[in-house]
Amino acid sequence: MKIASKDDFAPNAKELEALLEQHKTTFSDEIIREHATEDAKKEIPSMDATAPSAYEQKLTHTTSTLSSQLVAKFRSSLDIVDAKIRAEEGHIKAEHQHEVEKINNLYDLDLEASENAFGLSDAHSQLQTAEKRFNEMYSRFGRGPVYYMPHWLYLVFAIAIFLGEVPLNAMVFEVFGENQVMTWVMALIIGLSIPLTAHFIGIKLREHGEGFSWPNTIKAFLTFALITVALYGLSEMRQSYLEGNRETFGLDQNIIEASFNFFWLNMAVFLTAIVVAYLAHDSVPGFQDASNDKVVSRKSVEKQEKKRVTKLVKEGKKKALALSKANALYREKMISVVMLKGIYDQILADGQEYENRCNSLLGTQVSIYRQENLRQREGNQTPKSFSNQPSIELKLAHMKEKLENDS
Repeated sequence: MKIASKDDFAPNAKELEALLEQHKTTFSDEIIREHATEDAKKEIPSMDATAPSAYEQKLTHTTSTLSSQLVAKFRSSLDIVDAKIRAEEGHIKAEHQHEVEKINNLYDLDLEASENAFGLSDAHSQLQTAEKRFNEMYSRFGRGPVYYMPHWLYLVFAIAIFLGEVPLNAMVFEVFGENQVMTWVMALIIGLSIPLTAHFIGIKLREHGEGFSWPNTIKAFLTFALITVALYGLSEMRQSYLEGNRETFGLDQNIIEASFNFFWLNMAVFLTAIVVAYLAHDSVPGFQDASNDKVVSRKSVEKQEKKRVTKLVKEGKKKALALSKANALYREKMISVVMLKGIYDQILADGQEYENRCNSLLGTQVSIYRQENLRQREGNQTPKSFSNQPSIELKLAHMKEKLENDS
């Protein structure tokens, strides 16, 4: 890409110098002195005249015309450079603005995508539903959920009871001589039944709402009685089986009677599970679940929000880097505009220099005219008009201000 220079826009220096030389030839020092001598003989200008002589006015007019011709050439060049600057600057700014808008639009799309990707809308909706449900119950009962054992500890107890009941009952059922599969199936059924039934009984005993609930209490005791009868029946069945096969197995009576202790062991575990379930729940049905739902929903929102923030930070850094590159490219491209403004200043300075040369030339020519006029006059008096210093209008003075206003 070619770099612009002053020579690409500035007026032809030879043409400018030719105009100056032509003017100097037309108004050479000899010709000026001749006119001054002729005017002196005619006492032009008169001593009382305040206006310059006709020849001085001619010098001023022709020099001003020369200056206008030079200024026109420089003004034409300056207008071309000015238009180039405005076009280049406008294009670069529009291109930069488009790039910035593109980056911002991509960032906005990433924001919207992150909202959808992490399901924040759904998570906030679930949290609002959970909070509304909890707040309604809190306002109704004037308290939060009351339970004496954390939920996680309750789960630990329930799993421990299940894991302990399965091998215990497997050992009990082995005495019937069934195959291992049936033995472990029965052990699993009993192992699951005890913690699950205890969970049901504990909840029914605990949940009475705003007052005592006889239906819940009856359900709890009926279920307790049913399981107790079942466990007792299994123990009686096992003891009867051992009595009938005492001689076959070579069992002592004390061992047979001791086998009934498995019933009491299961009952102890069963009662413990009921107490644990009772302590781990609130007396209002669903209150604890509402509290847990609120906590879980809030953690879900926090988790998704954390992911979204991480994503936004990443996208924000990406956006900042893209904007930094776009701004760097903008500054790099604006160098060409700065260079054009420098060229404008150089051409303007050259034009002002030519204006000053014209002004200086006028001053020199008028000075030669006046000196010769005075020298040819009789007496030492000086016409009043000679006290005025002639000058031409400097028309390029406002061009710098025009460039700055355009920019």
